[in-house]
Amino acid sequence: MRRAGFVVAATTALTLGPAGQGWAETTSGDITTSWGDRARIQLTWVDRNSFHNGALAVADQTCDDLSVHATLTIQTGSGAARPLSDYHNTDGCDTTADFQNIAASDPTGIRSLTMTLCRSAPGTPEECETGYIAANPYYGS
Repeated sequence: MRRAGFVVAATTALTLGPAGQGWAETTSGDITTSWGDRARIQLTWVDRNSFHNGALAVADQTCDDLSVHATLTIQTGSGAARPLSDYHNTDGCDTTADFQNIAASDPTGIRSLTMTLCRSAPGTPEECETGYIAANPYYGS
């Protein structure tokens, strides 16, 4: 039986929002999959409905000839899971692919953001682990 595990580290800091309109909350998280690849994300929650200034790094640390990608998904206020995008690192062993300006908004609100890290090779099933979930501090309960 294969044991899947991951390590999660998350931090939160407060930063001044756009044009001094109030406070925005910056959240960051780092996951390492059971097979060793990593992803790190940082973003700023703006309000109940949106985040912006997202930065994502997807690192291939295993040198196993399998590409690695992160998928970001938001849980909307209506309860729907809405995939944002897949962010691929296809450069191979010991490389990191960086992605900037990640943002999302939804008129029903964003409850949370989930990051899933996957590896795959042509003709083989994808192996994925969800290792990071960030709750929107402005959404409420």
